[in-house]
Amino acid sequence: MMEFLRILFFAKVVLLTPVPIDLFGDVELKPRKQLTAITTGASIEIDVSSMITKPQQEGIIEFRRRVAEMFPAGTIEVKLFGKDKREVVLRYGEGAAFSNDAVFLVLYADDGVPPDVEFERVLLTSRIKLKAVKVAWKNYKH
Repeated sequence: MMEFLRILFFAKVVLLTPVPIDLFGDVELKPRKQLTAITTGASIEIDVSSMITKPQQEGIIEFRRRVAEMFPAGTIEVKLFGKDKREVVLRYGEGAAFSNDAVFLVLYADDGVPPDVEFERVLLTSRIKLKAVKVAWKNYKH
C-alpha cells in the first residue's frame, strides 16, 4: 500500500535533455535537481521517435524485430552517480516501449535503482549513433 501511495503522489518523469541531442560515445548530463527513485523500477527512457516509427499496418512482432536490429541490446548504458559516491548502471537490453506516435528505449538496472539515493550526475554511453533523441528519467515502476 505504501508503494502505491508513493507512486500516486511522487511519481514523475523528468526530461533530462530539453532539446533533442545526438548521442554517440559519452555524454554527461547534470540534472537541475537531483534524481531520486521512489521504487527500484526507476529507469532511463530514450525517445528515438525521430529515428524509427511504427506504421499502423506493421505488426508488433515485425516492428520489435526492426527495433532490435536498429538498436541492438547492450549498446547503450547509463551510469548514475550519487551524492554518496554510489554508482548505479542501467542498460538497454532490447526493452522498447511504443505507442502510435512514440518509441522509447528503456534502460534498467539489473538489481534495481536504490530508492532515496540522490543522483547528481548522469553519464550516457552509446556505441551506436543516436540522432535527435530526448532522454528522460522515470522515477518509478509499479
